[in-house]
Amino acid sequence: MPTPAVLASSPYLWTVLVAVPLVLLGLAVGRLNGRVVPLFGPAGPPRPRGGPGAVPVPAEGPPGAGRDDAGAEPGATGGGPRPGTAEEEDEGPPPPRCPHCLAEIRFLPVLPAVEARAFRRRGACPHCERAIRSDPAVIAATAVLFGLVGAVCTLGPDLSPFGLLAVLWLVSVGVPLSVIDLRVMRLPDAVVAPAYPVAAALLGASVLLPPSGPDPGRAADALLSMVFVTVVYWLLWRVHRGGIGFGDVKLSGLTGLYAGWAAGPLGALVAVFWAFAAFSLVGLALMALRRLTRRDPYPLGPFMLAATLATVLAGQPLLP
Repeated sequence: MPTPAVLASSPYLWTVLVAVPLVLLGLAVGRLNGRVVPLFGPAGPPRPRGGPGAVPVPAEGPPGAGRDDAGAEPGATGGGPRPGTAEEEDEGPPPPRCPHCLAEIRFLPVLPAVEARAFRRRGACPHCERAIRSDPAVIAATAVLFGLVGAVCTLGPDLSPFGLLAVLWLVSVGVPLSVIDLRVMRLPDAVVAPAYPVAAALLGASVLLPPSGPDPGRAADALLSMVFVTVVYWLLWRVHRGGIGFGDVKLSGLTGLYAGWAAGPLGALVAVFWAFAAFSLVGLALMALRRLTRRDPYPLGPFMLAATLATVLAGQPLLP
């Protein structure tokens, strides 16, 4: 077995010893979280027909496929309201449903997890008992990002145990949210809302408890950034509701909290800039490749989460 002196002289060995277990943990977490993705509708929302004000034709499968928490207008960032009847707007997004029997699936109020134990244990629908397969993209992305977080933490910024858990929580929630948003243009409340109290508890423990705490200034920066970023997204939503959705506004507080904790208010603002910059560049590339048109819905949530995670791993504002 390697001695402590050997480990101290070889930081890359430490990286392997930390990253490999986290990759295995990420595979297990991704398998659990990947079962949640099919509950929010099938992949590939249909493209709207007609002009910019046309109402999209729903796809076959669970109701609400292709709708965001507030709908998404063609050409929007994935969260703006789609024009439709007043009844459709009042009903809001559909609840999570089993992809087999279309029965409603209830989530825990305090965790982004299904209430039924059968689902949490073996992925079985509590109504029809049929198994729901995990999304492979969630499994792979969670494992890779868990390993990346472990590697960066050993070679880069020194995170407390609670800080490391907080970053892993961001990955655990962010990966399924990104996949859901890419599939059906939704950022469901059942996943977003419970992420806040857990993130606040872990980040609060990291800044107020040893070994990195107490640091009330850093806690104030995180809270200020959360409010500031939420207000920025809310103003963008109010100015042009077809360009940004209220689901993005709900998620923005979580991204602002993490970016502010890692890099302060300036870092949170820069993360917002990079989210929109990456979103625009990828959108232009897809339009150049004729994979996307200006009328097609396009999600912003994955870019918000990616910019936030990059800021957290850098530990400072991502300035040029």
